[in-house]
Amino acid sequence: MGRTFEAKILSEDDVTRIIEAGRKVIGEVGVVVENDALLDILAAHGAEVSRAEMRARFSGKVIDALLEGSSDQYDALDGLEVSCLLPYGERANYSHGVECTAGTYPTAYLDVEGAVKTHTVESVADMTRLADAMEHIDRLGSMGVPSDVPAQLTPLYQRLLAWKHAERKLSGCGEVRDEDLFDAALEMGRIAAADKKSSLRRFMYGEVELISPLKFARHEASIFVKFWKQDLYCGIGFMHSAGGSAPATLAGLMALNVAENLFINFLYRHCYGFKKLWFQSNSSVLDMRRGMFPFGRPERGLLTVATGQVARRLRAGLWASAIYPDAKVPSCEAGMQAAFNVTPAVMAGSLGLECFGLLSGAEMNSPVQLVIDNEFAGAVKRFARGFQVDDTHLALDAIREVGPGGNFLEHEQTLEFFRCEHWQPSIFSREALGSWLESGKKVDTMLARERCETILREHRPQGISRAAEKELLKVIQTAGRRYS
Repeated sequence: MGRTFEAKILSEDDVTRIIEAGRKVIGEVGVVVENDALLDILAAHGAEVSRAEMRARFSGKVIDALLEGSSDQYDALDGLEVSCLLPYGERANYSHGVECTAGTYPTAYLDVEGAVKTHTVESVADMTRLADAMEHIDRLGSMGVPSDVPAQLTPLYQRLLAWKHAERKLSGCGEVRDEDLFDAALEMGRIAAADKKSSLRRFMYGEVELISPLKFARHEASIFVKFWKQDLYCGIGFMHSAGGSAPATLAGLMALNVAENLFINFLYRHCYGFKKLWFQSNSSVLDMRRGMFPFGRPERGLLTVATGQVARRLRAGLWASAIYPDAKVPSCEAGMQAAFNVTPAVMAGSLGLECFGLLSGAEMNSPVQLVIDNEFAGAVKRFARGFQVDDTHLALDAIREVGPGGNFLEHEQTLEFFRCEHWQPSIFSREALGSWLESGKKVDTMLARERCETILREHRPQGISRAAEKELLKVIQTAGRRYS
């Protein structure tokens, strides 16, 4: 048993041409890297570096060495929050083959009554507690950016809230934003790790972006180096829009994505020693009428499937950011847009899906949507798991015993297997029309709201000790003096 999905949208020749185009981009155009330490390590491993331009170009020979030195095996790491670096074996064991994560950095909050509010410490704590109770969510990022704390200190408060209000799930925050906060975040990570008797890497990790195409800007590159120098992991992402930060054509965007994925993997290889290549897919199209970056578009699914094909050709793992509806409320629109993103990602072979519980792209999250998405995550995990084919599961003996005209409802084989073979919904409809009419005509959003209210009333996790919480608050207060 095991997932062997290998969806295709491109011919083998198309895949070859996209990879070659990406290699030309990274070889001829190169990447601007505004950090001397990174330019040093790139040059030391064969990149052609122009100090005047702060640009690195990668020859075909250098890229061949990167690809030929890669491994089919996943790197064994203890920084489990760094999603794209999680070992496949552990991921398969605890997340049934596809990891579902909740949270990112929304600033808005749609409460259970449907009112749009600005996130506060209380609402971020509520979202964290709720996500901690969701049985199909495997890991939590920050569940919101609180507005009622000093703006410069929000990355520190996000860590505190993530650690305090989740005890069942890995929970944390990779944002630093201000380089001057790094030491405070590091101290907080050490306090949390000591409190949990765990690895520092589980509590102190970073996330930065290539905000502009083919450019690792000074601020983000410096933060990456701070983590690297401490032997802590820092993931590098990118999120391009066709027609905005990337060519309008999907093929052109794919060529750019290949170039940036190769660059990021080059840094992972020579900064951290990672042998497994990882490709990420998090691009969409620019809405030319409104100027927004929409997530719930069919082109996003096409790009994910295409990236999966490229990743398989290069023996790379795939991580697709994949839910993100643009809808503003839990609705058919939200469900359809999530399906546009998630189904192609699973079929492309992505080992992870994010970010559940969001609305309006990444701007807002919602407790009701999170409960609905948790249900969706359970169904997706069942789909991703596939099914087993062996003598027992082929059930020939049961078919012979029941014979023509019979039924399998009371057969012992049904009793033995239906719970593990059949997905069991909790809020999606599982009753006939008559029963539904008699039971009050409740729909998914109503049932999700009821579950939200119950969990938020009853689930009071304490992810860290009271003593550790006091220490963490002292660190935040000390850091705050810098801005007063």
